[in-house]
Amino acid sequence: MSGIDLSANMLDGEIPWELGNLSHIKSLNLSNNLFVGPIPATFGGMEEMESLDLSHNELSGPIPLQLTQVSSLGVFSVAYNNLSGCIPKSGHLSSFGMDSYLANTNLRNITQGNACAPGPDPVPEEHVGDFDDPVLYAITAAAFVLAFWATVGFSFCHRYGRSVMLKL
Repeated sequence: MSGIDLSANMLDGEIPWELGNLSHIKSLNLSNNLFVGPIPATFGGMEEMESLDLSHNELSGPIPLQLTQVSSLGVFSVAYNNLSGCIPKSGHLSSFGMDSYLANTNLRNITQGNACAPGPDPVPEEHVGDFDDPVLYAITAAAFVLAFWATVGFSFCHRYGRSVMLKL
């Protein structure tokens, strides 16, 4: 088996540390779940890992330094979690863009003096809850009803629509 994709399965609890024993896995996608707690340090033993996506969970704590030992990583994302501490400067993790770390408000970059600088920008407040807007739902429902009745009206009132309906 070369990869495991358990994304968007509403999995919760802590990520099992035993997954780190799967040393020959090349891809692990646990994104869009409800995982909490730390990233298992055992993931540093997954030496053949090429892609690791832990984004869109509720993970907390620092990024384990053991992950810097995975030199084969080409894709890495821990965006949209609750991680804290510093983004490791050593190893391969420092080569990933800030998109890999987005929306972790307590995660910081390491500066030249080994101090943590402000991290990636959090999700702008204006976009939080965009999908809970009742006006958006009302407009969508009204558009659906209007489109439905326009189709029915065309089918029964227009000459071409009637001819199509009669052929069915």
